Amino acid sequence: MSDAAAWIVRVVFVAFLAATPFMVDAYWLNMAILALIYALVVYSITVLTGFAGLLSFGQAGFVGLGAYVYGVMTVKGVPPAAAAAWGVVLPTAVGFLLGLPAARLRGHYMAIGTLGFGVLVAQLLNNMVDVTRGPMGLLGIKSFGLDRVSWFYCVLAIAMAVLAALEHVDRRTFLGVVLKSVKYDEISAAACGIGVFGVKLLAFSAAAFLAGSCGVLLAAYMRFLTPDLFLSAESFRYLMMAVVGGVGSATGALISALILTGIPEALRAFGETNVRLLVYGLMVLFVLWFLPGGIGGLLERLIGPRRKRRRSATAQAAPKGDAVAGRAS
Repeated sequence: MSDAAAWIVRVVFVAFLAATPFMVDAYWLNMAILALIYALVVYSITVLTGFAGLLSFGQAGFVGLGAYVYGVMTVKGVPPAAAAAWGVVLPTAVGFLLGLPAARLRGHYMAIGTLGFGVLVAQLLNNMVDVTRGPMGLLGIKSFGLDRVSWFYCVLAIAMAVLAALEHVDRRTFLGVVLKSVKYDEISAAACGIGVFGVKLLAFSAAAFLAGSCGVLLAAYMRFLTPDLFLSAESFRYLMMAVVGGVGSATGALISALILTGIPEALRAFGETNVRLLVYGLMVLFVLWFLPGGIGGLLERLIGPRRKRRRSATAQAAPKGDAVAGRAS
């Protein structure tokens, strides 16, 4: 696919999203808003696992922290803007603190450590009844005073802005190279002078920031919270979205969040819950079997060859230029 065709596909996709409020009813518009909010969590997994190679099973914990900090503060009378700031800052700080020991772990040890963090947060939210109201749910959360269509465009703008930032970091900045070097070979990265521990800590903090932002938006939009929304099963659901989208692909993360949020609702026509979940699971396995790189891998295969040919031509032309410069001197 040529670069022009790739840009046309992008423009059509964004235009389709922008026209969504005029093509669907209120129920599906609500699902689209939730899917775009969930995309921020999938982005956080893209940063943590796709860019830096760190596996986390506790992202729902950061989402819960951001949501409940915002929710509790607005219930206590704090203005939504100030509560939103704290709802993002606190999960980021916790992510930094969690990264201090977790960044020194590898493989399944890190996965178990982050899973323990997610379980701990869920238990705290469920048992701190005086603050969170526990299983009774937190009511009376203040919002930003937006109607549903305005909410859609706000979260769409946020999701697309983060997508553009992640794609820029991944493909056009030295930070993306540093993150990938730590992912593929920590020893070689350290030998090149890269602070591996600092890079991991940055990835943990950035992922917590995005997950906390999701929590704030989720609480402000739903205006009701319960600890069941942030159990460990939710972390696995977010991770599944990232895998289906292609771990490391921000574009795939957005598309998978939209698809995997909408499919379970569309499958409600099957009636019985077990049948619906079975069909859903089979569809996910189909994607993983035939698209091992996920949706992002498929997009890369369609768009990538053109980019690779262009980069190859540039690389072949560079030595010729150097040789000419050497002869001229």
